[in-house]
Amino acid sequence: MLKKVLFVSVFGLDGIESNSRLKSVYDFVSGDKLVVTTDFNHRLKKHFKSKRDGCIHLHVLPYKSNVSFMRILSHIMFAYKLWKYLNSIKERPDCIYCAMPTSTAAYVCGRFCKNNKIHFVIDVIDLWPDSFLSLLGYKRNFIKWFLYPWRLLTTQAYKFADVIIGESKEYAAVAHSFNTVAPVYSFYIGIDMDKITRQISNSQLLLDKCEDEIWIAYAGSMGVSYDFMTLIEGVAYLNNKYKYKLFFIGDGTERENVEKLIRKHNVNAYITGFVDYGDLLKYLSCCDIAVNIFRKNTRVVHSYKFNDYVATKCFILNSLIGETADIISSYKIGLNFTFERDSFVMTLLKVVDNWEYYKYWRENNNRLIDEILDKKIVYEQLNEIFCKE
Repeated sequence: MLKKVLFVSVFGLDGIESNSRLKSVYDFVSGDKLVVTTDFNHRLKKHFKSKRDGCIHLHVLPYKSNVSFMRILSHIMFAYKLWKYLNSIKERPDCIYCAMPTSTAAYVCGRFCKNNKIHFVIDVIDLWPDSFLSLLGYKRNFIKWFLYPWRLLTTQAYKFADVIIGESKEYAAVAHSFNTVAPVYSFYIGIDMDKITRQISNSQLLLDKCEDEIWIAYAGSMGVSYDFMTLIEGVAYLNNKYKYKLFFIGDGTERENVEKLIRKHNVNAYITGFVDYGDLLKYLSCCDIAVNIFRKNTRVVHSYKFNDYVATKCFILNSLIGETADIISSYKIGLNFTFERDSFVMTLLKVVDNWEYYKYWRENNNRLIDEILDKKIVYEQLNEIFCKE
């Protein structure tokens, strides 16, 4: 059994929704546990007012946009302070777990572990800096040359790892290609249905839904990674044909642009703003269709919102290729669409036109959870993986 485990992530246990990766891993690993994170709430874009027991909060610069120079500076500042903190520890941990992103923090942890012969576990949750390229449009060919040092830090962090964990099979494989010696495992985020059911039941949210109205949901961050234009323009095709309501369950930097698109296309939509995780689940549990839509050419393979959609038995319309698309097709829990001309519109209309048939597909989510996404199954190997051989 591990005596002491240090968890490192810029996205800590505070202020992060209850399905966060760090919290899932933290809950399933035994031993004396401590989290090192920042004092900045990435979701709300402001510093925390209070701190949580069991966490070391390192002060960092604030930032307003997810894609910004200030965010990079904030992450560099965290890595610098992390290095100072690690070297100040008198009693070394048996194992350090570091979530990637960020690459700078993972590099610092890896270097420290190598110097002090500490077991190092990385968990690849996103592929930085490659994920940013899909957000840069015509600038990507110019910017990618400046990302070269960042990419070097990332690959070196992979090479430092004693164990590689990936939030998807693809993420794990990418990291493993730079470090073929380390054992590699892929773990989806996982779903705890007992907890989900309890959170929905405890929500005080009251929703009045007309029986013949179809509710469509987008849940999570309203950030630059998502294609809201395609979503809203597609839903607008339902105008004067069907009774529907589109819910944006969340908030973010793109809210103003989303509001403009809603007005422009006269879409029947409602933006909830930030809500508690239990209320987010309650909204989704009342919705019929949920949309998992990212920008074209994204490197994202598996998303947090996908798990929320599955847990609340939504029929899923999905743009991601690879593992998520394969799961949706295999388990018949929704339909996939591409970014070819009118693909989302045609897929949405197909589902709404034949809703009496497709609504029963929602029940297939139960089998998916039982066979692949149940947290007890997903994380049962963690303690063994974290221990030294």
